[in-house]
Amino acid sequence: MQQLDIFADSIPVQRANALIAALSRFDGTASRHALQALISADPGHAGLPHFHVLCEFVSHWPGGWDAPSRPLDAIATAEKMITERIISAAAIMGDASLALIRTCWSDLAQRSEAAGVGPEHPDCFTAELYLRAQQPSDVVRTAQRIPGADRRAAVQRWLGLGHYRCGAIEPSRTSTLRYAWLAPQRFNAFVEEMSNPTLTRDWRNFQADLGDLDATWFPAWCAHEKKGGTTIADNVPPGNGPMAYRLVVGLSIREQGGICAAVYEDRARLKRLDDSFFAFYMKHRSDLIPRLR
Repeated sequence: MQQLDIFADSIPVQRANALIAALSRFDGTASRHALQALISADPGHAGLPHFHVLCEFVSHWPGGWDAPSRPLDAIATAEKMITERIISAAAIMGDASLALIRTCWSDLAQRSEAAGVGPEHPDCFTAELYLRAQQPSDVVRTAQRIPGADRRAAVQRWLGLGHYRCGAIEPSRTSTLRYAWLAPQRFNAFVEEMSNPTLTRDWRNFQADLGDLDATWFPAWCAHEKKGGTTIADNVPPGNGPMAYRLVVGLSIREQGGICAAVYEDRARLKRLDDSFFAFYMKHRSDLIPRLR
């Protein structure tokens, strides 16, 4: 009976690990040599197509992607390459793939920042690339300096995610609610991306209470439920949801002094905006003691 040589059997694994280590160092020469060694040990290795892609990539990264006269085009090409080919190919590296991809995004973010790429190119803008690199403090730093940030959905997404991942909960909440106003059709995906248990719970409760309304009404719901919405009273965009937010914030202050003509007037305005939200609002007024003044 022939006995298996466990050390000989492990040679392909050892050579694959050596290749992964060289790729992780972005050492193109060592990667090519390690790839040839793996091919010699295991010509039918299932990961060879992916390793070929990765070796070619690291051999030219980052210098091969330079184009000083067209920095935006170069960054866009590299971003597309990483997104469409490198992320999937790097899966063959196991856990080591995460560090390799983060390094690529970080390098690209620094190039974007140095080139002055603007936020009108969101996939190539430095805040987005730092977000992918998992460098949240740099996300916040670069997003905060964008003019007109309060009315730009992409900026509020960067700030919401960046602040949250820095542990700055209140600024994150402010940007999150602004994002609900500015990008209601993408808010559900944003909640999933954020992975904040508190936000997820609040969003689900809002949908349970007011499922027929879009995310522009979420800040008004938060203000009504005392969920931190009062921090965005300035620079509120137009629309029924934002107007309801203003009214709820104002009513929460006025009603503390009792029911008066101004309260009735604002309630009427709230009702004209949406019957379902007004019904939700009034359902929670039973604890107020009317006091005409």
